[in-house]
Amino acid sequence: MKRTIILIAIIGASFAANAQLLRFGIKGGVSSTNVKFDKTTISDGVKQYVVEQGDAKLGMHLGLFARIQVMGLYVQPELLFSRSQGEVTLNDITASQVYTETQKFNKVDIPVIVGWKFGPARVGLGPVATVLVSENDGLKQKLSDLTSQTVKNNFKTATFGYQVGVGLDILKKITLDLKYEGNLSKLGSGITLGSTNYSFDQRNPQLIFSLGVFF
Repeated sequence: MKRTIILIAIIGASFAANAQLLRFGIKGGVSSTNVKFDKTTISDGVKQYVVEQGDAKLGMHLGLFARIQVMGLYVQPELLFSRSQGEVTLNDITASQVYTETQKFNKVDIPVIVGWKFGPARVGLGPVATVLVSENDGLKQKLSDLTSQTVKNNFKTATFGYQVGVGLDILKKITLDLKYEGNLSKLGSGITLGSTNYSFDQRNPQLIFSLGVFF
């Protein structure tokens, strides 16, 4: 009987420990995003255009996260729907006209942050995989309006990057994160105007602020 009671107590203690070890929550926030690429000159055979990156724009994200913690070490996988965007400047040299367009991206982000927690504060870094769900390319639309040629953007469906940042936990219920996301692979490889491909390395880095609540 004593052995049975001891065994039940050990199992109960194990479940209690695991409840603290693995936690789930919901999080959302905003980001400052940019579309980075080199200044590029393109032509439709009649006119010349200079394409270059513009200012950063505000993005958003919302989704779920989990945290596995052992002592001060933690692993935090996340599944987020995000919307990022950035300005692109299109300079029509022939007509001396400058257009400012926006490229918008709807994505699913899957970061996995590994870090160290000391008191309420945290530091961490890790990889992030991104799947492009849809895009609304103002640059493509403007070039289609200005030229008689077909325009195709060359965005990738899946990309990889990294996130690094700091965090703060409040009352064991609320979690705040400030992270920078960099890119290890290209979001886009250029644009095709007519039969001519203009290559440039297009990426979408972002500064991310999140607020999360544990269930």
